[in-house]
Amino acid sequence: MLLKPAYSPSRIPAPIGWQELACGDYIRTQTQLLINDYGRRLRCGTTVLLGPLSAQLNCQRFSVRQPLTISPNKGTANVRAQLEHLPLKNGSVDQIILPFVLEFGRDPHQILREVNRVLADDGYLLLTGFNPLSPALISGWNPKQKKAFPWAGRYFTALRVKDWLSLLGYEIVQHDYFIGRFLNSEDNQSHLGSEMTWTEKLCRKAPLLNASYAILARKCVYHKVSKLRAGQPSTVMQRPVAAARIESTLEQNKEVLHD
Repeated sequence: MLLKPAYSPSRIPAPIGWQELACGDYIRTQTQLLINDYGRRLRCGTTVLLGPLSAQLNCQRFSVRQPLTISPNKGTANVRAQLEHLPLKNGSVDQIILPFVLEFGRDPHQILREVNRVLADDGYLLLTGFNPLSPALISGWNPKQKKAFPWAGRYFTALRVKDWLSLLGYEIVQHDYFIGRFLNSEDNQSHLGSEMTWTEKLCRKAPLLNASYAILARKCVYHKVSKLRAGQPSTVMQRPVAAARIESTLEQNKEVLHD
């Protein structure tokens, strides 16, 4: 199976709100529950949420001040800006939430590079994405659903996204699959039955069938230790410690004899 390039020369349509997604309310509810669970690992600090779907998520519990939301579509976001060029200082953010953004971005690599630029050392990145290996996404091959969300986007496996993050020097802290329902464009409510469906039971036994995945990664910082220049070894390394102590003792004895 050949991998398609991550960059898209043409603009990709993106959902402005959760209601545009099939089972959008259900996906938002499950995403919020996952953020609440992952939030126990996050430190209380400056939080930024990216993408048009982020405005309806609550991240106040691990934020010092009101979280900042940035989206290309203003809507209810605080700032309107392109995610490939964030209007933030280097290393000014403690954690970034990226809910279903890479699928609808023209250049997901550049989005991750910008996230890496503004994220502080040892900061956390929490992203969610749609799982292309799930039957819920494979059903998008139906011509009637190709232009509907979430099938209208481009999808990357969790393994591929983790590979991108590892190249940027991130440590994968936690990785899970969630949303065990097979998405139906006609069902768009969060309360579609309180009992667990047969698909959710199946996805519990086979997590790879879930419609979405979540990745929590930490930006690692490695401190480089400066090496000694060649030809200039330390004087302590030139001689054994025991020999240095003996010579020091002899010098002290000579001084006593001279006195």
